[in-house]
Amino acid sequence: MNGADLDKTSAFEHFVDLYCPSIYTAIARLTGLTDKKQLEDLTVTVFIDLWKNSHELFDETRPPALVYKILLLHVFTYLKKEGYEDRITMLQNTLPISPDHYTPILAADKEELKVALLRRLINLLKR
Repeated sequence: MNGADLDKTSAFEHFVDLYCPSIYTAIARLTGLTDKKQLEDLTVTVFIDLWKNSHELFDETRPPALVYKILLLHVFTYLKKEGYEDRITMLQNTLPISPDHYTPILAADKEELKVALLRRLINLLKR
């Protein structure tokens, strides 16, 4: 890993520390999930996509907007997959979102990152 990659990784680790509790809680509230394993899986998936878009995330003047967009993509994808159409409708009527947020995104192809993030999330949840 070169210096730029280390800086990017370090910045993302700080980002995970900063946003993990908020993203985990938002997923729980928006989906209604109480199962910790499912919540961890969705949270990790959000962070994986944030990592894949880290160039945009760190260049963004408002990083929370990108976090919100990716978070909603995953929440709506999960709800649609599970058949929670009523909850989707309720969220669409109450959240400031636009239709392009409902487009599913591709699964992460970096298993190594998923494992590392999952370990980190588990450690954060134990605190």
